[in-house]
Amino acid sequence: MNKKTITTILLALVAMTGQAQIRCHVEGTLETDAWGDEVIICEAGTDLRVVDNPSFHVKAKEGRFSYDTEIDYPKLYNIFFLKQYKMGRLFMGKFIAENCKVNVTMYENKEPYIVVNGEDSCKHPILWTLYDVLNAIQVLKHSDVYVDFDKSQYERYLSLYHDTLINCFPSHPIHDQIATAEAAYLLQPGKPYIDYNVRNTDGKLVPLSTLIQGKVVLIDLWASWCGPCRQHSIAMIPIYERYKDKGFTVVAIARERNRQAMEIAAKKDDYPWQSLLELNDENQVWRKNGADNAGGAMFLIDRDGTILSTSTDAEELEPLIKKALNIELNMNK
Repeated sequence: MNKKTITTILLALVAMTGQAQIRCHVEGTLETDAWGDEVIICEAGTDLRVVDNPSFHVKAKEGRFSYDTEIDYPKLYNIFFLKQYKMGRLFMGKFIAENCKVNVTMYENKEPYIVVNGEDSCKHPILWTLYDVLNAIQVLKHSDVYVDFDKSQYERYLSLYHDTLINCFPSHPIHDQIATAEAAYLLQPGKPYIDYNVRNTDGKLVPLSTLIQGKVVLIDLWASWCGPCRQHSIAMIPIYERYKDKGFTVVAIARERNRQAMEIAAKKDDYPWQSLLELNDENQVWRKNGADNAGGAMFLIDRDGTILSTSTDAEELEPLIKKALNIELNMNK
């Protein structure tokens, strides 16, 4: 980010001390019928595989649609064709919902064109930058999937945030999201694992730490609808059986819309461990683990709470489990 951009941001700083109810009206036009007549409008970060709501679905009539929302704070929203989402070919538009009118034009093979109150920008450039910070952290978390990745380009956003932007819009929930994303970014081997609430097998909210304290444990975040996650979990079954009586355990958490989906999948895959349920992202477990857009993840944790590995490969995990258990046994001699 260059000096001119930073100067522009500094000049635009506005502190938000409180918010009245915000009403945003969206009007849209479909320039194509190739993707059907159903559009999704939802808050950025919403994962439709887990959290879906009839209010997200907007039907066009004769190529036109409208949408209204009332919120407490200006927030970033996404808009796209439902059929594109289902086919994995997404041309997504973004706008900040505020007290305004938003006009959207949807196309077949390019991103929607969005005009806010007659201009193709919004009244809160700082808020846009805060969402850019959040996106930068999420990209950094998964930077290993990119080729020729320039890490410094995204780290500048973190520096800008802590140097300047952290005091902007102080009551806006974006700061909690950034803090959560930054904590998840630090979940690497050698670092301490985080604590968060989960529902135990009795359905009561408890700190995860009460379930894993003093154990070598694999945190297995999975979902019935995530094929690769289930394959990784299945591969761990023989390893679990070998070491379950030596201080090793698995704490599985399923990300689902309903309990039945988890129970059917767990029975089919024959998991020997019980699975906890994260229903409709109730406790934001995936976001706290930096896995917002993923089906799952794995974290191997030592008995002192240190992350040993974030691999999902059973062959890589077994030697680490053996080493951790041997250290434990030697300490008890």
